[in-house]
Amino acid sequence: MKELYGGGEENYELDHFRPKSRFPQLKNDFYNLYYACHPCNHIKLDKWPSEALQDEGIYLVDLCTSDFQDHFQENDDGAWQGITISGKYTIDILRLNRRHLVEVRQLIRAIERDQYFESSGH
Repeated sequence: MKELYGGGEENYELDHFRPKSRFPQLKNDFYNLYYACHPCNHIKLDKWPSEALQDEGIYLVDLCTSDFQDHFQENDDGAWQGITISGKYTIDILRLNRRHLVEVRQLIRAIERDQYFESSGH
């Protein structure tokens, strides 16, 4: 989402995708640093699937290496639905269907729809 919709650029920070408390060797790894809004970064903190979950193939979806549509779909109401077990896990762990996020997705859809109708002359 654009910074504007997420509270502005001052609301964003670097997240260690693989938590530095669990993967200290990746603390300074450029490919482990992700741009995240403060609430999402705070919710995630050091969460990471247990070895038992990983053995079942469950992981946090990395959208820098995976396509959104491979793991998620957006419902008409703006909520995300996991279409893989890892997609569901990621939505639950990161609370990606918080009311604020769903409402922002609805607003973005409305803006895009209005811009489409304005540009197409409808």
